[in-house]
Amino acid sequence: MPGVAEARKQLGKLLRRVQSGSVVTISRRGRPAAVLMSVEAYRRLERAEAYLRALEISDRLGSGSGVPDALTVARAAREELEARG
Repeated sequence: MPGVAEARKQLGKLLRRVQSGSVVTISRRGRPAAVLMSVEAYRRLERAEAYLRALEISDRLGSGSGVPDALTVARAAREELEARG
């Protein structure tokens, strides 16, 4: 786990590592401070997070009268995102 100063010096090398599939944790004062990963890996995480949020919304809506349809879940997800700003 490179520190911030070392990561600056080796940024090109670290970028090559993440482009080949590695994930690099960068530390500050010995503690994890950031994660460097490929754009593809980041997008997979975003999709997974969106899916999990949709499941949570579906669970909340489904606790009432049966399982909601996809349109109801999509509307609720949009409203929640808009409320967050």
